[in-house]
Amino acid sequence: MVSQALPVRVRFAPSPTGYLHIGGARTALFNYLFARHHGGTLVLRVEDTDRERSTPEAIRAILEGLRYLGLGWDEGPEKGGDHGPYFQSARLSSYTSLVEQLLSEGKAYRCFCTKERLQSLRADQREAKQRYHYDRLCSGLDPAQAAARLKSGEPYVVRFRVPAGVDGVTVVDDLIRGEVPFQHQEIEDFIIQRADGTCVYNFAVVGDDHGMGITHVIRGEDHLSNTPKQILLFRALGFEVPLYAHIPLILAPGGGKLSKRHGAVAVTEYQEKGYLPEAMINFLVRLGWAFDDKQEIFSLAELVEKFSLEGVSKSGAVYDTQKLDHLGNYYMRERATAEIVDLSLPYVTRAGFVQEGELEREDGRMKKMVEKMIELEQPRMEHLSQVAEKVRYYFEAPRTPDAGALKVLKKKRDTADAVKRYADSLAADVPESSWQPGEHAVLEAHARKFIEAEHLKLGDLAQPLRAILTGRSATPGLFEIMSILGRDACLERLGRADEAFRAAR
Repeated sequence: MVSQALPVRVRFAPSPTGYLHIGGARTALFNYLFARHHGGTLVLRVEDTDRERSTPEAIRAILEGLRYLGLGWDEGPEKGGDHGPYFQSARLSSYTSLVEQLLSEGKAYRCFCTKERLQSLRADQREAKQRYHYDRLCSGLDPAQAAARLKSGEPYVVRFRVPAGVDGVTVVDDLIRGEVPFQHQEIEDFIIQRADGTCVYNFAVVGDDHGMGITHVIRGEDHLSNTPKQILLFRALGFEVPLYAHIPLILAPGGGKLSKRHGAVAVTEYQEKGYLPEAMINFLVRLGWAFDDKQEIFSLAELVEKFSLEGVSKSGAVYDTQKLDHLGNYYMRERATAEIVDLSLPYVTRAGFVQEGELEREDGRMKKMVEKMIELEQPRMEHLSQVAEKVRYYFEAPRTPDAGALKVLKKKRDTADAVKRYADSLAADVPESSWQPGEHAVLEAHARKFIEAEHLKLGDLAQPLRAILTGRSATPGLFEIMSILGRDACLERLGRADEAFRAAR
């Protein structure tokens, strides 16, 4: 076991064969928090030995995803360090000497079995209802015979010689799950080096973790079955065995494996949707970890202070987008309005509502209008990409009111004449100088005076007005919206009130 006195060194080791998904991001977060809590080091190692599937685009996406979440690494790509290289493809030569060491010590052997023989063995064991297990045919080859076959150029793989014996057992002393025993008789003599000379994952990762001084391996539960093989290799090579912690799987709603349709998408897609990183951090950390049964919202600094593996659950964590949206809305409301405005502007311009350069006009009216729109919608958003749809009615007159608005118009159709009189009064009594974005006091005072004179209740006028002006039944404050829409747009839309009421019949 690694001495607790050693400085903590953990690693996040993604394979760049695809995007950084939710599970990978959570693993990175747990490693980051553990390292920061203990004043240790987080190593980023890219396991890119699958040359056919590894791509530069995937590497960039992984790094971008980590940066978006604010999970900086201490050693690795773009940072360097004393334990590089940090791309596994650049470390291949270091594995060869380790394979030779095991061969020379009799802890591994060359296997010359052909593909056809192994297929036949598999079929025989299947017919006998046995689990497939290599029968160790080549483990007892005469050294001279093996040398002759090697000299002749016969292809081979290298297998690790698992310690024999019915009583043989490797116990994974997991920091989350406790002691997990694996019987050696259930572990075949597994391949560590392929016929082309490349090494398999379980062997390469042992060489890398040792070479990088990794003290703790924190990873998903799906790797637990690999751990006894890796521990056997660590011991056979004379290396210190790191401490292991296997975090629970993330489950789909209702249980079962999480898939893309449930939300197992690239972290960068959440970034593109505009979820604030602090919302994502809180969402990820709560997938399998808890501090107590009270606190659910944490700053990153608080998480660093409070995180421990003792708080990690053994059972699977259920992916819940409603929880993410709740957190998204919480942090949207917590952020300074000026920041949300700046972050939202690109979504508004991409939607085509504002032309390039229009926000920089000298009079500043359009920019002020957009800023006020976003300010009103900020408390109602869960992620930034919602802003475009939420402000649509400011730029486009509603063609068809939504279901809620139609219901309101149907219920309030006897106020149609009052709405017309209000529009006439608005045009006559509220001067154009009073229509300023965000300055709605005059508009509200005028409406209340009209309501009193007409012997109406506020809802009798405000509800159909909202439905006609926005096409929606639920919006921010009506008079604030009107101040942003401006005099001409309000009067134009109210001039089509009859159409709206007819549509609701």
